[in-house]
Amino acid sequence: MPQKLMRSRQQDAVEPYSFLARAPRPLEDLLAGGGDGRLALAPDDQRNSYGCTPFPRPGIVDFSSSTASSISSCAFGRAMAANAQLWMELTLNPDAFNDRVEASRDALRAHLGLREAEIVFSPSGTDAQLQALFLVRAILDTPLATIIVGADQTGSGTAYTSRGHHFSDRTALGVAVQKGAPIAGMSEDVRSVGVPFCDVTGRLRSDADMDTAVYAAVADAVSRGEKVLLQAMDSSKLGWSGPSAACLQRISTAWPGQVMVVMDACQMRLGLPQLQDYLARGYLVLVTGSKFFTGPAFSGALLVPAGLAEIVDKITTFPPGLQNYTTRYDWPSRWHGLRVSLPDVPNHGQWLRWEATLAEMTAYFAVPAVFRDSLLEEFDAQVSMQLVASGNLCLLKEHCGANNQQLSGEMGHRTIFSFVPCRRGKPLPLPDVTALYRAMGRNLSSRLSPDAPECDRGIAARICQIGQPVALSHRPGAALRISMSARLVSGCWDTSSVATQALEPILEDVKAVIQKLDFLIARPELLQGEAA
Repeated sequence: MPQKLMRSRQQDAVEPYSFLARAPRPLEDLLAGGGDGRLALAPDDQRNSYGCTPFPRPGIVDFSSSTASSISSCAFGRAMAANAQLWMELTLNPDAFNDRVEASRDALRAHLGLREAEIVFSPSGTDAQLQALFLVRAILDTPLATIIVGADQTGSGTAYTSRGHHFSDRTALGVAVQKGAPIAGMSEDVRSVGVPFCDVTGRLRSDADMDTAVYAAVADAVSRGEKVLLQAMDSSKLGWSGPSAACLQRISTAWPGQVMVVMDACQMRLGLPQLQDYLARGYLVLVTGSKFFTGPAFSGALLVPAGLAEIVDKITTFPPGLQNYTTRYDWPSRWHGLRVSLPDVPNHGQWLRWEATLAEMTAYFAVPAVFRDSLLEEFDAQVSMQLVASGNLCLLKEHCGANNQQLSGEMGHRTIFSFVPCRRGKPLPLPDVTALYRAMGRNLSSRLSPDAPECDRGIAARICQIGQPVALSHRPGAALRISMSARLVSGCWDTSSVATQALEPILEDVKAVIQKLDFLIARPELLQGEAA
Protein backbone atom coordinates (compact mmCIF):
# COMPACT_ATOMS: atom_id res chain seq x y z
CA MET A 1 0.00 0.00 0.00
CA PRO A 2 1.40 3.45 -0.88
CA GLN A 3 2.78 5.21 2.19
CA LYS A 4 0.64 8.34 1.61
CA LEU A 5 -2.59 6.31 1.38
CA MET A 6 -1.66 4.28 4.47
CA ARG A 7 -1.02 7.48 6.43
CA SER A 8 -4.41 8.88 5.29
CA ARG A 9 -6.29 5.79 6.43
CA GLN A 10 -4.51 5.80 9.78
CA GLN A 11 -5.45 9.44 10.23
CA ASP A 12 -9.10 8.71 9.37
CA ALA A 13 -9.14 5.96 11.97
CA VAL A 14 -7.69 8.16 14.72
CA GLU A 15 -9.39 11.50 13.99
CA PRO A 16 -12.82 10.68 15.45
CA TYR A 17 -11.16 10.15 18.83
CA SER A 18 -8.88 13.17 18.73
CA PHE A 19 -11.17 14.76 21.31
CA LEU A 20 -9.68 12.37 23.86
CA ALA A 21 -6.44 14.32 23.64
CA ARG A 22 -8.34 16.99 25.54
CA ALA A 23 -9.81 14.58 28.07
CA PRO A 24 -6.92 14.85 30.59
CA ARG A 25 -7.75 18.54 30.97
CA PRO A 26 -9.65 19.61 34.11
CA LEU A 27 -13.33 18.79 33.97
CA GLU A 28 -14.28 22.47 34.18
CA ASP A 29 -12.35 23.10 30.95
CA LEU A 30 -14.20 20.27 29.21
CA LEU A 31 -17.57 21.58 30.46
CA ALA A 32 -16.75 25.00 28.98
CA GLY A 33 -15.97 23.53 25.54
CA GLY A 34 -18.12 22.70 22.56
CA GLY A 35 -20.03 25.98 22.51
CA ASP A 36 -19.74 29.40 20.89
CA GLY A 37 -18.17 32.51 22.37
CA ARG A 38 -20.81 32.86 25.08
CA LEU A 39 -19.19 29.95 26.92
CA ALA A 40 -15.73 31.53 26.98
CA LEU A 41 -14.46 32.10 30.51
CA ALA A 42 -13.16 35.49 31.64
CA PRO A 43 -9.54 35.17 32.78
CA ASP A 44 -10.08 37.11 36.01
CA ASP A 45 -12.94 35.14 37.58
CA GLN A 46 -13.51 32.15 35.24
CA ARG A 47 -17.13 33.15 34.60
CA ASN A 48 -18.84 32.98 31.22
CA SER A 49 -20.93 35.73 29.63
CA TYR A 50 -23.87 34.72 31.85
CA GLY A 51 -21.80 35.21 35.00
CA CYS A 52 -21.68 31.45 35.65
CA THR A 53 -18.85 28.99 36.19
CA PRO A 54 -18.32 25.40 34.98
CA PHE A 55 -17.36 24.42 38.53
CA PRO A 56 -19.48 24.53 41.72
CA ARG A 57 -19.88 27.82 43.60
CA PRO A 58 -21.58 26.76 46.84
CA GLY A 59 -21.19 30.14 48.52
CA ILE A 60 -23.46 32.15 46.23
CA VAL A 61 -27.16 32.97 46.49
CA ASP A 62 -28.52 31.74 43.16
CA PHE A 63 -31.91 32.58 41.66
CA SER A 64 -30.65 32.98 38.09
CA SER A 65 -32.20 29.97 36.35
CA SER A 66 -34.18 32.16 33.92
CA THR A 67 -30.76 33.00 32.43
CA ALA A 68 -28.22 30.34 33.46
CA SER A 69 -26.71 28.72 36.54
CA SER A 70 -23.30 27.60 37.72
CA ILE A 71 -23.03 23.83 37.93
CA SER A 72 -23.91 22.16 41.25
CA SER A 73 -21.63 19.79 43.16
CA CYS A 74 -24.00 16.90 42.44
CA ALA A 75 -24.06 17.58 38.71
CA PHE A 76 -20.30 18.13 38.62
CA GLY A 77 -19.84 14.74 40.26
CA ARG A 78 -22.05 13.02 37.71
CA ALA A 79 -20.17 14.62 34.82
CA MET A 80 -16.87 13.51 36.35
CA ALA A 81 -18.11 9.93 36.75
CA ALA A 82 -19.50 9.86 33.21
CA ASN A 83 -16.21 11.10 31.81
CA ALA A 84 -14.26 8.43 33.68
CA GLN A 85 -16.70 5.75 32.52
CA LEU A 86 -16.27 6.84 28.91
CA TRP A 87 -12.51 6.44 29.21
CA MET A 88 -12.88 2.88 30.46
CA GLU A 89 -15.43 1.92 27.82
CA LEU A 90 -13.31 3.23 24.96
CA THR A 91 -10.61 0.69 25.74
CA LEU A 92 -13.00 -2.07 24.65
CA ASN A 93 -15.57 -0.33 22.47
CA PRO A 94 -14.59 2.14 19.69
CA ASP A 95 -18.25 3.27 19.50
CA ALA A 96 -18.39 4.08 23.20
CA PHE A 97 -19.00 7.81 22.72
CA ASN A 98 -21.96 7.17 20.42
CA ASP A 99 -23.33 4.65 22.91
CA ARG A 100 -22.98 7.09 25.80
CA VAL A 101 -24.80 9.84 23.91
CA GLU A 102 -27.59 7.40 23.01
CA ALA A 103 -27.81 6.45 26.69
CA SER A 104 -28.15 10.14 27.58
CA ARG A 105 -30.86 10.46 24.93
CA ASP A 106 -32.74 7.51 26.43
CA ALA A 107 -32.40 8.93 29.95
CA LEU A 108 -33.77 12.32 28.88
CA ARG A 109 -36.61 10.62 27.01
CA ALA A 110 -37.48 8.64 30.16
CA HIS A 111 -37.44 11.72 32.43
CA LEU A 112 -39.74 13.63 30.08
CA GLY A 113 -42.01 10.69 29.27
CA LEU A 114 -41.41 11.08 25.55
CA ARG A 115 -41.90 7.45 24.53
CA GLU A 116 -41.49 7.42 20.74
CA ALA A 117 -40.33 11.00 20.21
CA GLU A 118 -36.77 11.56 19.02
CA ILE A 119 -34.20 13.91 20.52
CA VAL A 120 -31.61 15.97 18.65
CA PHE A 121 -28.95 17.36 20.96
CA SER A 122 -27.49 20.81 20.39
CA PRO A 123 -25.03 23.15 22.11
CA SER A 124 -27.76 25.70 22.89
CA GLY A 125 -31.38 26.60 22.31
CA THR A 126 -30.16 28.97 19.59
CA ASP A 127 -28.42 26.11 17.78
CA ALA A 128 -31.57 24.02 18.17
CA GLN A 129 -33.48 26.71 16.26
CA LEU A 130 -31.18 26.13 13.29
CA GLN A 131 -31.82 22.39 13.53
CA ALA A 132 -35.57 23.05 13.53
CA LEU A 133 -35.27 25.36 10.53
CA PHE A 134 -33.38 22.66 8.65
CA LEU A 135 -36.06 20.04 9.30
CA VAL A 136 -38.94 22.36 8.41
CA ARG A 137 -37.21 23.40 5.20
CA ALA A 138 -36.59 19.76 4.31
CA ILE A 139 -40.20 18.75 4.99
CA LEU A 140 -42.17 21.77 3.71
CA ASP A 141 -39.67 23.14 1.16
CA THR A 142 -39.33 26.83 0.32
CA PRO A 143 -40.20 29.68 -0.01
CA LEU A 144 -40.55 29.73 3.76
CA ALA A 145 -41.58 32.37 6.28
CA THR A 146 -40.40 32.00 9.87
CA ILE A 147 -42.85 33.70 12.23
CA ILE A 148 -41.43 34.32 15.71
CA VAL A 149 -43.98 34.83 18.48
CA GLY A 150 -42.68 36.87 21.40
CA ALA A 151 -39.81 38.14 19.28
CA ASP A 152 -39.09 40.83 21.88
CA GLN A 153 -38.56 38.25 24.63
CA THR A 154 -36.65 35.45 22.98
CA GLY A 155 -32.91 34.99 22.66
CA SER A 156 -31.01 37.66 20.75
CA GLY A 157 -29.73 35.04 18.30
CA THR A 158 -33.25 34.28 17.06
CA ALA A 159 -33.18 37.32 14.79
CA TYR A 160 -30.43 35.52 12.87
CA THR A 161 -31.38 31.85 13.17
CA SER A 162 -34.94 32.52 12.01
CA ARG A 163 -33.49 33.57 8.62
CA GLY A 164 -30.79 30.91 8.49
CA HIS A 165 -27.96 33.32 9.28
CA HIS A 166 -24.93 32.98 11.56
CA PHE A 167 -25.76 34.25 15.06
CA SER A 168 -22.17 34.51 16.32
CA ASP A 169 -18.66 34.83 14.97
CA ARG A 170 -17.79 31.26 15.93
CA THR A 171 -19.81 28.05 15.90
CA ALA A 172 -19.88 25.46 18.66
CA LEU A 173 -17.48 23.36 16.60
CA GLY A 174 -14.93 26.16 16.61
CA VAL A 175 -15.45 27.28 13.00
CA ALA A 176 -14.97 31.01 12.42
CA VAL A 177 -17.96 32.58 10.64
CA GLN A 178 -19.30 36.06 9.98
CA LYS A 179 -22.13 37.00 12.30
CA GLY A 180 -25.23 37.93 10.30
CA ALA A 181 -24.02 36.30 7.10
CA PRO A 182 -26.20 33.65 5.40
CA ILE A 183 -25.59 29.97 6.19
CA ALA A 184 -25.16 28.01 2.98
CA GLY A 185 -28.20 25.85 2.30
CA MET A 186 -30.25 27.43 5.10
CA SER A 187 -31.03 31.03 4.20
CA GLU A 188 -32.18 30.77 0.58
CA ASP A 189 -35.85 31.75 0.10
CA VAL A 190 -36.38 32.26 3.84
CA ARG A 191 -37.69 35.42 5.45
CA SER A 192 -38.47 36.19 9.06
CA VAL A 193 -41.42 37.96 10.68
CA GLY A 194 -41.50 38.94 14.35
CA VAL A 195 -44.73 39.15 16.35
CA PRO A 196 -43.67 40.73 19.65
CA PHE A 197 -45.69 40.88 22.84
CA CYS A 198 -45.86 44.65 22.35
CA ASP A 199 -47.29 46.27 19.22
CA VAL A 200 -45.59 49.03 17.21
CA THR A 201 -46.86 51.68 19.65
CA GLY A 202 -45.30 49.88 22.61
CA ARG A 203 -48.69 48.77 23.92
CA LEU A 204 -48.79 45.30 25.47
CA ARG A 205 -51.00 43.02 23.40
CA SER A 206 -53.85 41.23 25.11
CA ASP A 207 -54.04 37.47 24.61
CA ALA A 208 -56.78 38.00 22.03
CA ASP A 209 -54.68 40.63 20.25
CA MET A 210 -51.73 38.23 20.12
CA ASP A 211 -53.89 35.50 18.59
CA THR A 212 -55.18 37.92 15.99
CA ALA A 213 -51.69 39.17 15.11
CA VAL A 214 -50.25 35.66 14.78
CA TYR A 215 -53.12 34.40 12.66
CA ALA A 216 -52.82 37.45 10.40
CA ALA A 217 -49.06 36.92 9.98
CA VAL A 218 -49.60 33.29 8.96
CA ALA A 219 -52.42 34.20 6.58
CA ASP A 220 -50.25 36.86 4.95
CA ALA A 221 -47.37 34.43 4.45
CA VAL A 222 -49.62 31.77 2.92
CA SER A 223 -51.15 34.36 0.59
CA ARG A 224 -47.60 35.08 -0.65
CA GLY A 225 -47.20 31.44 -1.58
CA GLU A 226 -44.92 30.69 1.38
CA LYS A 227 -44.84 27.76 3.74
CA VAL A 228 -44.63 28.71 7.41
CA LEU A 229 -42.46 27.80 10.36
CA LEU A 230 -44.48 29.18 13.28
CA GLN A 231 -42.30 29.46 16.40
CA ALA A 232 -44.72 29.75 19.31
CA MET A 233 -43.64 30.72 22.82
CA ASP A 234 -44.09 28.70 25.99
CA SER A 235 -42.51 30.85 28.71
CA SER A 236 -40.48 33.79 27.53
CA LYS A 237 -37.78 35.58 29.52
CA LEU A 238 -40.55 37.06 31.68
CA GLY A 239 -42.57 33.84 31.75
CA TRP A 240 -45.08 34.91 29.09
CA SER A 241 -46.60 32.68 26.40
CA GLY A 242 -48.47 32.96 23.10
CA PRO A 243 -50.45 32.40 21.01
CA SER A 244 -53.22 30.38 22.63
CA ALA A 245 -53.69 26.66 22.06
CA ALA A 246 -56.98 27.46 20.30
CA CYS A 247 -55.19 29.79 17.90
CA LEU A 248 -52.57 27.19 17.06
CA GLN A 249 -55.29 24.61 16.42
CA ARG A 250 -57.18 27.06 14.21
CA ILE A 251 -54.04 27.72 12.16
CA SER A 252 -53.27 24.02 11.79
CA THR A 253 -56.83 23.33 10.65
CA ALA A 254 -56.88 26.23 8.18
CA TRP A 255 -53.58 25.38 6.45
CA PRO A 256 -52.77 21.67 6.79
CA GLY A 257 -49.43 20.73 5.29
CA GLN A 258 -48.43 24.38 4.94
CA VAL A 259 -47.59 25.31 8.53
CA MET A 260 -45.31 23.58 11.04
CA VAL A 261 -45.34 24.68 14.66
CA VAL A 262 -42.07 24.85 16.60
CA MET A 263 -42.73 25.41 20.30
CA ASP A 264 -40.06 27.38 22.15
CA ALA A 265 -40.08 25.73 25.57
CA CYS A 266 -36.42 26.48 26.29
CA GLN A 267 -37.20 27.70 29.80
CA MET A 268 -38.69 24.24 30.53
CA ARG A 269 -41.27 25.83 32.83
CA LEU A 270 -44.11 23.60 31.69
CA GLY A 271 -45.77 20.47 32.98
CA LEU A 272 -44.78 17.15 31.42
CA PRO A 273 -48.38 16.55 30.24
CA GLN A 274 -48.19 19.87 28.39
CA LEU A 275 -44.89 18.92 26.78
CA GLN A 276 -46.28 15.57 25.73
CA ASP A 277 -49.41 17.26 24.36
CA TYR A 278 -47.31 19.49 22.11
CA LEU A 279 -45.58 16.43 20.66
CA ALA A 280 -48.89 14.59 20.26
CA ARG A 281 -50.09 17.55 18.17
CA GLY A 282 -47.07 17.14 15.89
CA TYR A 283 -45.14 20.18 17.11
CA LEU A 284 -41.37 20.31 17.18
CA VAL A 285 -40.26 21.48 20.64
CA LEU A 286 -37.14 23.45 21.59
CA VAL A 287 -35.86 22.72 25.09
CA THR A 288 -32.75 23.30 27.18
CA GLY A 289 -31.41 21.72 30.33
CA SER A 290 -29.83 24.95 31.49
CA LYS A 291 -32.83 27.05 32.54
CA PHE A 292 -35.34 25.60 35.05
CA PHE A 293 -33.33 22.40 35.45
CA THR A 294 -30.09 24.36 36.16
CA GLY A 295 -27.78 22.23 34.04
CA PRO A 296 -24.64 24.03 32.85
CA ALA A 297 -25.19 26.73 30.24
CA PHE A 298 -25.35 25.38 26.69
CA SER A 299 -27.32 22.16 26.84
CA GLY A 300 -30.02 22.37 24.18
CA ALA A 301 -32.21 19.87 22.37
CA LEU A 302 -34.87 19.63 19.70
CA LEU A 303 -37.72 17.19 20.37
CA VAL A 304 -39.18 15.59 17.24
CA PRO A 305 -42.62 13.93 17.46
CA ALA A 306 -42.92 10.33 16.30
CA GLY A 307 -44.83 11.13 13.09
CA LEU A 308 -42.21 13.62 11.92
CA ALA A 309 -39.38 11.30 13.00
CA GLU A 310 -40.56 8.78 10.44
CA ILE A 311 -40.40 11.45 7.73
CA VAL A 312 -36.89 12.43 8.81
CA ASP A 313 -35.87 8.78 8.28
CA LYS A 314 -35.98 9.52 4.55
CA ILE A 315 -33.87 12.71 4.59
CA THR A 316 -30.35 12.01 3.34
CA THR A 317 -28.92 15.44 2.50
CA PHE A 318 -27.65 18.07 4.90
CA PRO A 319 -27.02 21.78 4.26
CA PRO A 320 -23.27 22.38 3.88
CA GLY A 321 -23.28 25.43 6.13
CA LEU A 322 -25.01 23.62 8.97
CA GLN A 323 -22.24 21.03 9.12
CA ASN A 324 -20.20 23.69 10.93
CA TYR A 325 -22.74 23.63 13.79
CA THR A 326 -23.60 20.02 14.50
CA THR A 327 -22.05 16.55 14.46
CA ARG A 328 -23.47 13.12 13.69
CA TYR A 329 -23.65 12.27 17.39
CA ASP A 330 -26.22 15.01 17.97
CA TRP A 331 -28.70 13.11 15.80
CA PRO A 332 -30.34 9.76 16.72
CA SER A 333 -28.63 6.65 15.36
CA ARG A 334 -31.76 5.65 13.45
CA TRP A 335 -31.24 8.60 11.08
CA HIS A 336 -28.23 7.02 9.46
CA GLY A 337 -28.82 8.73 6.12
CA LEU A 338 -28.49 12.13 7.79
CA ARG A 339 -25.62 11.25 10.07
CA VAL A 340 -23.23 10.00 7.41
CA SER A 341 -22.87 13.49 5.91
CA LEU A 342 -22.07 15.13 9.27
CA PRO A 343 -18.68 15.56 10.95
CA ASP A 344 -17.56 12.53 12.94
CA VAL A 345 -16.32 14.77 15.76
CA PRO A 346 -17.75 14.15 19.24
CA ASN A 347 -18.86 17.28 21.10
CA HIS A 348 -17.42 16.17 24.41
CA GLY A 349 -18.41 19.28 26.38
CA GLN A 350 -21.99 19.22 25.17
CA TRP A 351 -22.42 15.60 26.23
CA LEU A 352 -20.95 16.28 29.67
CA ARG A 353 -23.28 19.25 30.16
CA TRP A 354 -26.27 17.05 29.39
CA GLU A 355 -24.97 14.42 31.81
CA ALA A 356 -24.86 17.15 34.46
CA THR A 357 -28.40 18.21 33.57
CA LEU A 358 -29.63 14.63 33.90
CA ALA A 359 -28.33 14.60 37.48
CA GLU A 360 -30.52 17.64 38.26
CA MET A 361 -33.51 16.03 36.54
CA THR A 362 -33.07 12.79 38.47
CA ALA A 363 -33.04 14.70 41.76
CA TYR A 364 -36.07 16.81 40.80
CA PHE A 365 -38.31 13.99 39.64
CA ALA A 366 -37.43 11.97 42.74
CA VAL A 367 -39.34 14.60 44.73
CA PRO A 368 -43.03 13.69 45.16
CA ALA A 369 -45.29 15.69 42.83
CA VAL A 370 -47.49 16.81 45.75
CA PHE A 371 -44.47 18.34 47.50
CA ARG A 372 -43.28 20.06 44.31
CA ASP A 373 -46.72 21.58 43.78
CA SER A 374 -47.04 22.76 47.39
CA LEU A 375 -43.54 24.23 47.43
CA LEU A 376 -43.94 26.17 44.18
CA GLU A 377 -47.34 27.47 45.27
CA GLU A 378 -45.89 28.79 48.53
CA PHE A 379 -42.84 30.24 46.79
CA ASP A 380 -45.12 32.08 44.37
CA ALA A 381 -47.08 33.69 47.20
CA GLN A 382 -44.14 34.54 49.46
CA VAL A 383 -41.77 35.99 46.85
CA SER A 384 -44.51 38.15 45.42
CA MET A 385 -45.15 39.62 48.88
CA GLN A 386 -41.46 40.24 49.52
CA LEU A 387 -41.00 42.10 46.26
CA VAL A 388 -44.14 44.19 46.78
CA ALA A 389 -42.87 45.13 50.25
CA SER A 390 -39.68 46.64 48.81
CA GLY A 391 -39.95 50.33 48.11
CA ASN A 392 -37.35 50.10 45.33
CA LEU A 393 -38.62 47.12 43.34
CA CYS A 394 -41.80 47.18 41.28
CA LEU A 395 -43.15 43.66 40.68
CA LEU A 396 -44.42 43.10 37.14
CA LYS A 397 -47.92 41.74 37.66
CA GLU A 398 -48.93 41.60 34.01
CA HIS A 399 -48.76 38.16 32.38
CA CYS A 400 -49.38 37.15 28.79
CA GLY A 401 -50.80 33.72 28.02
CA ALA A 402 -52.85 31.36 30.17
CA ASN A 403 -51.79 27.96 31.45
CA ASN A 404 -53.89 24.86 30.84
CA GLN A 405 -54.27 23.77 34.47
CA GLN A 406 -54.95 20.16 33.49
CA LEU A 407 -51.61 19.98 31.65
CA SER A 408 -49.47 22.26 33.81
CA GLY A 409 -49.07 20.32 37.05
CA GLU A 410 -46.83 22.16 39.53
CA MET A 411 -45.66 24.44 36.73
CA GLY A 412 -49.03 26.18 36.80
CA HIS A 413 -47.51 28.34 39.53
CA ARG A 414 -45.32 31.30 38.67
CA THR A 415 -41.59 30.52 38.84
CA ILE A 416 -40.17 33.72 37.26
CA PHE A 417 -40.63 36.92 39.24
CA SER A 418 -39.79 40.00 37.19
CA PHE A 419 -39.40 43.40 38.78
CA VAL A 420 -38.30 46.90 37.76
CA PRO A 421 -35.65 48.52 40.02
CA CYS A 422 -36.51 52.12 40.91
CA ARG A 423 -34.79 54.98 42.69
CA ARG A 424 -36.99 57.50 44.46
CA GLY A 425 -39.98 56.10 42.60
CA LYS A 426 -38.47 56.39 39.10
CA PRO A 427 -37.57 53.27 37.09
CA LEU A 428 -33.86 52.91 36.41
CA PRO A 429 -32.87 52.95 32.73
CA LEU A 430 -31.43 49.80 31.13
CA PRO A 431 -27.71 50.78 31.54
CA ASP A 432 -28.23 51.34 35.26
CA VAL A 433 -30.14 48.08 35.63
CA THR A 434 -27.32 46.29 33.82
CA ALA A 435 -24.80 47.80 36.22
CA LEU A 436 -26.98 46.75 39.16
CA TYR A 437 -27.23 43.19 37.82
CA ARG A 438 -23.46 42.89 37.45
CA ALA A 439 -22.79 44.37 40.86
CA MET A 440 -25.13 41.83 42.46
CA GLY A 441 -22.79 39.06 41.36
CA ARG A 442 -19.67 40.63 42.86
CA ASN A 443 -18.13 41.13 46.27
CA LEU A 444 -18.15 44.93 46.57
CA SER A 445 -16.97 45.23 50.16
CA SER A 446 -13.62 46.68 49.03
CA ARG A 447 -15.47 49.66 47.53
CA LEU A 448 -16.83 50.75 50.91
CA SER A 449 -15.06 53.31 53.05
CA PRO A 450 -12.73 51.95 55.78
CA ASP A 451 -15.14 53.03 58.53
CA ALA A 452 -18.21 51.36 56.96
CA PRO A 453 -20.27 49.27 59.43
CA GLU A 454 -19.70 45.53 59.41
CA CYS A 455 -23.34 44.92 58.50
CA ASP A 456 -22.86 47.01 55.34
CA ARG A 457 -19.72 45.06 54.52
CA GLY A 458 -21.63 41.83 54.85
CA ILE A 459 -24.33 43.00 52.44
CA ALA A 460 -21.81 44.34 49.92
CA ALA A 461 -19.80 41.12 50.04
CA ARG A 462 -22.82 38.90 49.34
CA ILE A 463 -22.69 37.32 45.86
CA CYS A 464 -26.18 37.04 44.39
CA GLN A 465 -26.82 35.57 40.94
CA ILE A 466 -30.16 36.65 39.43
CA GLY A 467 -31.69 36.78 35.96
CA GLN A 468 -30.17 39.13 33.40
CA PRO A 469 -31.92 42.43 32.57
CA VAL A 470 -34.80 42.38 30.10
CA ALA A 471 -35.58 45.55 28.16
CA LEU A 472 -39.25 46.59 28.36
CA SER A 473 -41.32 48.29 25.69
CA HIS A 474 -44.69 48.63 27.39
CA ARG A 475 -43.45 50.56 30.43
CA PRO A 476 -40.36 52.54 31.51
CA GLY A 477 -37.31 50.78 32.87
CA ALA A 478 -35.92 47.27 32.54
CA ALA A 479 -36.66 44.11 34.49
CA LEU A 480 -34.49 41.84 36.61
CA ARG A 481 -35.66 38.38 37.65
CA ILE A 482 -35.70 36.06 40.64
CA SER A 483 -36.52 32.51 39.57
CA MET A 484 -37.33 29.20 41.18
CA SER A 485 -35.46 26.16 39.83
CA ALA A 486 -35.46 22.38 39.93
CA ARG A 487 -32.27 22.47 42.03
CA LEU A 488 -33.93 24.58 44.71
CA VAL A 489 -36.92 22.22 44.78
CA SER A 490 -34.82 19.08 45.22
CA GLY A 491 -32.67 20.86 47.80
CA CYS A 492 -35.78 21.73 49.80
CA TRP A 493 -36.93 18.11 49.74
CA ASP A 494 -33.56 17.08 51.16
CA THR A 495 -34.17 19.51 54.04
CA SER A 496 -37.73 18.68 55.06
CA SER A 497 -40.83 16.88 53.79
CA VAL A 498 -42.97 19.82 54.96
CA ALA A 499 -42.98 22.41 52.18
CA THR A 500 -43.36 25.49 54.37
CA GLN A 501 -40.47 24.42 56.61
CA ALA A 502 -38.25 23.41 53.70
CA LEU A 503 -38.81 26.76 52.03
CA GLU A 504 -37.71 28.90 54.99
CA PRO A 505 -33.98 29.08 54.11
CA ILE A 506 -34.83 29.78 50.45
CA LEU A 507 -37.05 32.69 51.46
CA GLU A 508 -34.26 34.00 53.67
CA ASP A 509 -32.03 33.99 50.61
CA VAL A 510 -34.68 35.93 48.67
CA LYS A 511 -34.66 38.50 51.48
CA ALA A 512 -30.88 38.66 51.20
CA VAL A 513 -31.14 39.35 47.45
CA ILE A 514 -33.69 42.12 47.98
CA GLN A 515 -31.59 43.59 50.78
CA LYS A 516 -28.54 43.86 48.53
CA LEU A 517 -30.64 45.30 45.69
CA ASP A 518 -32.00 47.99 48.03
CA PHE A 519 -28.49 48.62 49.39
CA LEU A 520 -26.99 49.16 45.93
CA ILE A 521 -29.88 51.22 44.58
CA ALA A 522 -29.37 53.61 47.49
CA ARG A 523 -25.60 53.80 46.74
CA PRO A 524 -25.20 54.37 43.00
CA GLU A 525 -21.52 55.21 43.49
CA LEU A 526 -20.87 51.49 44.10
CA LEU A 527 -22.15 50.69 40.61
CA GLN A 528 -19.60 52.77 38.73
CA GLY A 529 -17.67 50.72 36.20
CA GLU A 530 -20.27 47.92 36.06
CA ALA A 531 -22.38 49.18 33.13
CA ALA A 532 -19.85 48.49 30.35
